[in-house]
Amino acid sequence: MVEASRSAGKAKLMAHPSEIPTLKLQRRAHLIWEPDQPRNILLVKKQGSEDASAKLWEISQWLLSKGYNVMVEESVHQLEFPTLMPYHPRDNGGCEQVDLCVSLGGDGTVLHMASLFGCDDPLPPAVSFAMGTLGFLTPFDAEDFKATLSRVLAAGVSNPVFCTLRTRKTCKVYSPQGELRSVHHVLNECLIDRGPVPAMIKLECFVDDEHVTTVQADGLIIATPSGSTAYSLSVGGAVVAPSVPCSLLTPVAPHSLSFRPLVLPESSDIVIHLPEDSSRCAWASFDGRCSMELAPGSSIQCFTSECPMPVVNLGKLDHDWYEGITQKLKWNDPIIGRRNSNPPKLPLLRNS
Repeated sequence: MVEASRSAGKAKLMAHPSEIPTLKLQRRAHLIWEPDQPRNILLVKKQGSEDASAKLWEISQWLLSKGYNVMVEESVHQLEFPTLMPYHPRDNGGCEQVDLCVSLGGDGTVLHMASLFGCDDPLPPAVSFAMGTLGFLTPFDAEDFKATLSRVLAAGVSNPVFCTLRTRKTCKVYSPQGELRSVHHVLNECLIDRGPVPAMIKLECFVDDEHVTTVQADGLIIATPSGSTAYSLSVGGAVVAPSVPCSLLTPVAPHSLSFRPLVLPESSDIVIHLPEDSSRCAWASFDGRCSMELAPGSSIQCFTSECPMPVVNLGKLDHDWYEGITQKLKWNDPIIGRRNSNPPKLPLLRNS
Protein backbone atom coordinates (compact mmCIF):
# COMPACT_ATOMS: atom_id res chain seq x y z
CA MET A 1 0.00 0.00 0.00
CA VAL A 2 1.05 3.54 -0.68
CA GLU A 3 0.38 6.29 1.81
CA ALA A 4 -2.08 8.88 0.58
CA SER A 5 -0.97 12.48 0.67
CA ARG A 6 -3.78 13.62 2.96
CA SER A 7 -5.49 12.60 6.15
CA ALA A 8 -8.13 14.04 8.45
CA GLY A 9 -7.79 14.13 12.22
CA LYS A 10 -6.32 10.80 13.30
CA ALA A 11 -7.52 9.00 10.18
CA LYS A 12 -4.89 8.10 7.63
CA LEU A 13 -5.95 6.97 4.18
CA MET A 14 -3.68 4.50 2.41
CA ALA A 15 -4.01 4.07 -1.35
CA HIS A 16 -5.53 0.75 -2.36
CA PRO A 17 -3.12 -1.52 -4.34
CA SER A 18 -5.40 -1.21 -7.39
CA GLU A 19 -4.66 2.53 -7.56
CA ILE A 20 -1.73 3.98 -9.49
CA PRO A 21 0.49 5.59 -6.81
CA THR A 22 1.38 8.56 -9.03
CA LEU A 23 -2.22 9.72 -9.39
CA LYS A 24 -2.82 12.89 -7.42
CA LEU A 25 -6.49 12.16 -6.86
CA GLN A 26 -6.97 8.56 -5.74
CA ARG A 27 -10.44 7.13 -5.31
CA ARG A 28 -9.90 3.89 -3.39
CA ALA A 29 -8.21 3.66 -0.02
CA HIS A 30 -7.69 1.70 3.16
CA LEU A 31 -8.53 3.43 6.44
CA ILE A 32 -6.21 3.09 9.41
CA TRP A 33 -5.89 5.16 12.59
CA GLU A 34 -2.57 6.75 13.51
CA PRO A 35 -1.05 7.22 15.99
CA ASP A 36 -4.02 5.95 18.00
CA GLN A 37 -7.79 5.54 17.83
CA PRO A 38 -10.15 8.48 17.18
CA ARG A 39 -11.65 10.40 20.08
CA ASN A 40 -14.25 12.80 18.62
CA ILE A 41 -17.22 11.27 16.79
CA LEU A 42 -19.98 13.33 15.18
CA LEU A 43 -23.44 11.74 14.95
CA VAL A 44 -25.81 13.18 12.32
CA LYS A 45 -29.44 12.07 12.16
CA LYS A 46 -32.35 12.34 9.75
CA GLN A 47 -34.44 15.35 10.68
CA GLY A 48 -37.88 14.65 12.09
CA SER A 49 -37.30 10.91 12.50
CA GLU A 50 -38.10 9.43 15.90
CA ASP A 51 -36.42 6.16 14.94
CA ALA A 52 -33.22 7.97 14.01
CA SER A 53 -33.32 9.92 17.28
CA ALA A 54 -33.73 6.75 19.30
CA LYS A 55 -30.87 5.06 17.45
CA LEU A 56 -28.65 8.12 17.86
CA TRP A 57 -29.17 8.02 21.59
CA GLU A 58 -28.42 4.29 21.69
CA ILE A 59 -25.22 4.69 19.68
CA SER A 60 -24.12 7.72 21.71
CA GLN A 61 -24.45 5.85 24.98
CA TRP A 62 -22.49 2.91 23.60
CA LEU A 63 -19.70 5.21 22.37
CA LEU A 64 -19.60 7.15 25.63
CA SER A 65 -19.25 3.89 27.54
CA LYS A 66 -16.19 3.15 25.39
CA GLY A 67 -14.61 6.49 26.28
CA TYR A 68 -15.27 8.40 23.05
CA ASN A 69 -16.41 12.02 22.82
CA VAL A 70 -19.77 12.27 21.06
CA MET A 71 -20.92 15.39 19.24
CA VAL A 72 -24.24 16.27 17.59
CA GLU A 73 -25.41 19.26 15.59
CA GLU A 74 -26.28 22.41 17.53
CA SER A 75 -30.00 22.09 16.73
CA VAL A 76 -30.07 18.46 17.86
CA HIS A 77 -28.22 19.41 21.03
CA GLN A 78 -30.72 22.16 21.85
CA LEU A 79 -33.95 20.36 20.95
CA GLU A 80 -33.29 16.71 21.73
CA PHE A 81 -30.05 15.81 23.48
CA PRO A 82 -28.74 18.63 25.70
CA THR A 83 -26.38 16.24 27.50
CA LEU A 84 -24.42 15.55 24.31
CA MET A 85 -21.65 17.86 23.15
CA PRO A 86 -22.70 20.38 20.43
CA TYR A 87 -20.69 20.55 17.22
CA HIS A 88 -19.54 24.08 16.31
CA PRO A 89 -17.89 24.44 12.90
CA ARG A 90 -15.03 26.91 13.01
CA ASP A 91 -13.44 29.01 10.33
CA ASN A 92 -11.70 25.91 8.94
CA GLY A 93 -15.06 24.24 8.35
CA GLY A 94 -14.86 22.00 11.41
CA CYS A 95 -12.77 19.30 9.73
CA GLU A 96 -10.12 19.15 12.45
CA GLN A 97 -12.66 18.86 15.28
CA VAL A 98 -14.06 15.53 14.11
CA ASP A 99 -12.25 12.19 13.72
CA LEU A 100 -15.21 10.15 12.47
CA CYS A 101 -18.73 10.92 11.20
CA VAL A 102 -21.74 8.63 11.60
CA SER A 103 -24.96 9.33 9.70
CA LEU A 104 -28.36 7.87 10.58
CA GLY A 105 -30.85 8.33 7.77
CA GLY A 106 -30.94 8.16 4.00
CA ASP A 107 -28.99 9.71 1.16
CA GLY A 108 -30.26 13.17 2.08
CA THR A 109 -28.73 12.80 5.53
CA VAL A 110 -25.37 11.90 3.97
CA LEU A 111 -25.53 15.02 1.79
CA HIS A 112 -26.46 17.12 4.81
CA MET A 113 -23.53 15.65 6.75
CA ALA A 114 -21.14 16.52 3.92
CA SER A 115 -22.48 20.09 3.89
CA LEU A 116 -21.43 20.55 7.52
CA PHE A 117 -17.81 20.76 6.41
CA GLY A 118 -17.57 23.97 4.43
CA CYS A 119 -13.91 23.64 3.57
CA ASP A 120 -11.56 21.97 1.12
CA ASP A 121 -9.40 20.48 3.87
CA PRO A 122 -9.16 16.73 4.54
CA LEU A 123 -12.56 15.46 5.71
CA PRO A 124 -13.11 12.85 8.42
CA PRO A 125 -14.21 9.41 7.22
CA ALA A 126 -17.94 8.70 7.30
CA VAL A 127 -19.97 5.61 8.22
CA SER A 128 -23.55 5.71 6.91
CA PHE A 129 -26.34 3.64 8.45
CA ALA A 130 -29.53 3.12 6.46
CA MET A 131 -32.56 4.65 8.19
CA GLY A 132 -34.10 6.49 5.25
CA THR A 133 -36.11 5.81 2.11
CA LEU A 134 -33.70 4.64 -0.59
CA GLY A 135 -30.30 4.52 1.05
CA PHE A 136 -28.07 4.26 -2.01
CA LEU A 137 -25.23 5.89 -0.04
CA THR A 138 -26.02 4.07 3.22
CA PRO A 139 -24.80 0.44 3.04
CA PHE A 140 -24.77 -0.39 6.76
CA ASP A 141 -27.62 -1.79 8.85
CA ALA A 142 -28.27 0.36 11.92
CA GLU A 143 -29.15 -2.72 13.98
CA ASP A 144 -25.57 -3.95 13.56
CA PHE A 145 -23.93 -0.69 14.61
CA LYS A 146 -21.84 -2.26 17.39
CA ALA A 147 -20.09 -4.71 15.08
CA THR A 148 -19.70 -2.12 12.31
CA LEU A 149 -18.31 0.67 14.48
CA SER A 150 -16.08 -1.72 16.43
CA ARG A 151 -14.47 -2.80 13.17
CA VAL A 152 -14.09 0.76 11.88
CA LEU A 153 -12.71 2.11 15.15
CA ALA A 154 -10.17 -0.72 15.31
CA ALA A 155 -8.90 -0.22 11.75
CA GLY A 156 -5.15 -0.63 11.49
CA VAL A 157 -2.38 -1.82 9.20
CA SER A 158 -3.21 -5.46 9.91
CA ASN A 159 -6.99 -4.99 9.61
CA PRO A 160 -7.69 -1.99 7.34
CA VAL A 161 -11.18 -0.91 6.34
CA PHE A 162 -12.09 -0.19 2.72
CA CYS A 163 -13.00 3.39 1.82
CA THR A 164 -14.21 5.11 -1.31
CA LEU A 165 -12.91 8.65 -1.67
CA ARG A 166 -16.00 10.26 -3.14
CA THR A 167 -15.35 13.27 -5.35
CA ARG A 168 -16.64 16.67 -4.26
CA LYS A 169 -17.07 19.71 -6.46
CA THR A 170 -16.19 23.23 -5.44
CA CYS A 171 -18.71 25.65 -6.94
CA LYS A 172 -17.97 29.38 -6.99
CA VAL A 173 -20.79 31.79 -7.79
CA TYR A 174 -19.86 35.12 -9.40
CA SER A 175 -21.98 38.24 -9.78
CA PRO A 176 -22.49 39.98 -13.16
CA GLN A 177 -19.59 42.26 -12.15
CA GLY A 178 -17.29 39.23 -11.73
CA GLU A 179 -17.22 39.42 -7.93
CA LEU A 180 -17.26 36.23 -5.88
CA ARG A 181 -20.65 35.85 -4.16
CA SER A 182 -20.39 32.45 -2.48
CA VAL A 183 -18.56 29.11 -2.45
CA HIS A 184 -20.25 25.73 -2.12
CA HIS A 185 -18.89 22.18 -1.84
CA VAL A 186 -21.17 19.50 -3.27
CA LEU A 187 -21.10 15.73 -3.09
CA ASN A 188 -23.76 15.15 -5.77
CA GLU A 189 -24.37 18.06 -8.10
CA CYS A 190 -24.74 21.71 -8.91
CA LEU A 191 -28.02 22.48 -10.68
CA ILE A 192 -28.69 25.59 -12.75
CA ASP A 193 -32.28 25.78 -13.95
CA ARG A 194 -35.15 28.08 -14.93
CA GLY A 195 -36.64 28.13 -11.44
CA PRO A 196 -40.32 29.12 -11.23
CA VAL A 197 -40.39 30.68 -14.72
CA PRO A 198 -42.13 28.40 -17.29
CA ALA A 199 -39.64 29.08 -20.08
CA MET A 200 -36.26 27.81 -21.20
CA ILE A 201 -33.02 29.45 -20.19
CA LYS A 202 -29.89 29.99 -22.27
CA LEU A 203 -26.53 29.10 -20.72
CA GLU A 204 -23.05 29.44 -22.17
CA CYS A 205 -20.84 26.47 -21.28
CA PHE A 206 -17.04 26.75 -21.07
CA VAL A 207 -14.65 23.85 -20.36
CA ASP A 208 -11.00 24.63 -19.62
CA ASP A 209 -11.48 28.21 -20.88
CA GLU A 210 -12.93 27.05 -24.21
CA HIS A 211 -16.52 27.71 -25.27
CA VAL A 212 -18.07 24.26 -25.79
CA THR A 213 -21.72 25.01 -26.44
CA THR A 214 -24.62 27.29 -25.67
CA VAL A 215 -27.38 25.41 -23.89
CA GLN A 216 -31.09 26.02 -24.37
CA ALA A 217 -32.89 23.87 -21.84
CA ASP A 218 -34.83 23.83 -18.60
CA GLY A 219 -31.52 23.45 -16.82
CA LEU A 220 -28.04 21.98 -16.64
CA ILE A 221 -26.49 19.62 -14.08
CA ILE A 222 -22.79 19.43 -13.23
CA ALA A 223 -22.52 16.18 -11.29
CA THR A 224 -19.91 14.06 -9.57
CA PRO A 225 -19.80 10.27 -9.99
CA SER A 226 -21.80 10.04 -6.74
CA GLY A 227 -24.38 12.37 -8.27
CA SER A 228 -24.67 10.20 -11.38
CA THR A 229 -27.31 8.11 -9.58
CA ALA A 230 -29.26 11.15 -8.37
CA TYR A 231 -30.94 13.95 -10.37
CA SER A 232 -28.62 13.39 -13.33
CA LEU A 233 -29.85 9.80 -13.64
CA SER A 234 -33.50 10.87 -13.71
CA VAL A 235 -32.91 13.09 -16.75
CA GLY A 236 -30.93 10.51 -18.72
CA GLY A 237 -27.36 11.02 -17.52
CA ALA A 238 -24.71 8.30 -17.50
CA VAL A 239 -24.35 6.00 -14.49
CA VAL A 240 -20.75 6.15 -13.25
CA ALA A 241 -18.97 4.19 -10.52
CA PRO A 242 -17.73 6.44 -7.67
CA SER A 243 -14.08 5.49 -8.22
CA VAL A 244 -14.11 6.82 -11.81
CA PRO A 245 -12.34 10.22 -11.98
CA CYS A 246 -14.79 12.27 -14.02
CA SER A 247 -17.43 14.99 -14.10
CA LEU A 248 -20.86 14.80 -15.70
CA LEU A 249 -22.55 17.51 -17.74
CA THR A 250 -26.23 16.60 -18.07
CA PRO A 251 -28.95 18.77 -19.65
CA VAL A 252 -32.46 18.98 -18.23
CA ALA A 253 -35.08 18.88 -21.02
CA PRO A 254 -32.80 20.31 -23.73
CA HIS A 255 -34.31 22.09 -26.73
CA SER A 256 -32.09 20.08 -29.08
CA LEU A 257 -32.62 16.32 -29.38
CA SER A 258 -28.92 15.93 -30.23
CA PHE A 259 -27.73 17.29 -26.88
CA ARG A 260 -26.54 14.14 -25.17
CA PRO A 261 -25.03 14.07 -21.67
CA LEU A 262 -21.24 14.36 -21.50
CA VAL A 263 -18.66 12.66 -19.29
CA LEU A 264 -15.64 14.93 -18.80
CA PRO A 265 -12.26 14.51 -17.09
CA GLU A 266 -12.49 15.45 -13.43
CA SER A 267 -9.54 17.81 -13.95
CA SER A 268 -11.64 19.98 -16.27
CA ASP A 269 -12.62 23.45 -15.09
CA ILE A 270 -16.28 24.09 -15.98
CA VAL A 271 -17.81 27.58 -16.17
CA ILE A 272 -21.52 28.14 -16.81
CA HIS A 273 -22.43 31.71 -17.76
CA LEU A 274 -25.89 33.27 -17.95
CA PRO A 275 -25.58 35.76 -20.85
CA GLU A 276 -25.92 39.45 -20.12
CA ASP A 277 -28.69 39.76 -22.70
CA SER A 278 -30.76 37.03 -21.08
CA SER A 279 -34.38 38.11 -20.67
CA ARG A 280 -34.80 36.26 -17.39
CA CYS A 281 -32.92 35.13 -14.32
CA ALA A 282 -31.81 31.58 -13.61
CA TRP A 283 -31.62 29.69 -10.33
CA ALA A 284 -28.87 27.56 -8.83
CA SER A 285 -28.85 24.98 -6.05
CA PHE A 286 -26.13 22.83 -4.55
CA ASP A 287 -26.97 19.27 -3.49
CA GLY A 288 -30.57 20.48 -3.36
CA ARG A 289 -29.70 23.25 -0.90
CA CYS A 290 -28.81 26.94 -0.85
CA SER A 291 -31.12 27.86 -3.72
CA MET A 292 -30.17 31.25 -5.12
CA GLU A 293 -31.22 33.51 -7.98
CA LEU A 294 -28.73 34.30 -10.74
CA ALA A 295 -29.05 37.63 -12.50
CA PRO A 296 -28.10 37.92 -16.19
CA GLY A 297 -24.30 38.09 -16.43
CA SER A 298 -23.75 35.74 -13.47
CA SER A 299 -21.39 32.78 -13.69
CA ILE A 300 -20.74 29.56 -11.79
CA GLN A 301 -17.32 27.92 -11.85
CA CYS A 302 -17.18 24.20 -10.94
CA PHE A 303 -14.00 22.23 -10.40
CA THR A 304 -12.99 19.12 -8.49
CA SER A 305 -12.25 19.75 -4.83
CA GLU A 306 -8.79 18.71 -3.77
CA CYS A 307 -10.10 16.75 -0.80
CA PRO A 308 -12.76 14.07 -1.40
CA MET A 309 -15.11 12.65 1.21
CA PRO A 310 -13.88 9.30 2.60
CA VAL A 311 -16.86 6.95 2.88
CA VAL A 312 -16.42 3.60 4.62
CA ASN A 313 -17.52 0.66 2.49
CA LEU A 314 -19.37 -2.50 3.41
CA GLY A 315 -17.36 -4.47 0.84
CA LYS A 316 -14.14 -3.95 -1.08
CA LEU A 317 -13.56 -1.74 -4.11
CA ASP A 318 -16.88 -0.77 -5.77
CA HIS A 319 -18.88 -3.67 -4.31
CA ASP A 320 -21.30 -1.37 -2.48
CA TRP A 321 -22.01 0.57 -5.67
CA TYR A 322 -22.79 -2.51 -7.75
CA GLU A 323 -24.98 -3.79 -4.92
CA GLY A 324 -26.79 -0.45 -4.87
CA ILE A 325 -27.56 -0.22 -8.58
CA THR A 326 -28.75 -3.83 -8.78
CA GLN A 327 -30.62 -4.21 -5.48
CA LYS A 328 -31.87 -0.66 -4.86
CA LEU A 329 -32.10 0.93 -8.31
CA LYS A 330 -33.06 -2.42 -9.92
CA TRP A 331 -30.58 -1.92 -12.77
CA ASN A 332 -31.22 -4.44 -15.57
CA ASP A 333 -33.93 -6.07 -13.47
CA PRO A 334 -35.49 -8.72 -15.76
CA ILE A 335 -39.05 -8.07 -16.85
CA ILE A 336 -39.77 -11.68 -17.86
CA GLY A 337 -41.12 -13.65 -14.95
CA ARG A 338 -42.21 -10.60 -12.99
CA ARG A 339 -45.83 -10.92 -11.98
CA ASN A 340 -48.15 -8.74 -9.95
CA SER A 341 -50.73 -10.95 -8.26
CA ASN A 342 -52.75 -7.92 -7.10
CA PRO A 343 -52.80 -5.32 -9.87
CA PRO A 344 -54.25 -1.93 -8.95
CA LYS A 345 -57.94 -1.39 -9.62
CA LEU A 346 -59.38 1.55 -11.49
CA PRO A 347 -60.91 3.93 -8.94
CA LEU A 348 -64.64 4.52 -9.08
CA LEU A 349 -65.30 7.89 -10.67
CA ARG A 350 -68.72 9.46 -10.18
CA ASN A 351 -70.03 12.24 -12.37
CA SER A 352 -71.87 14.88 -10.39
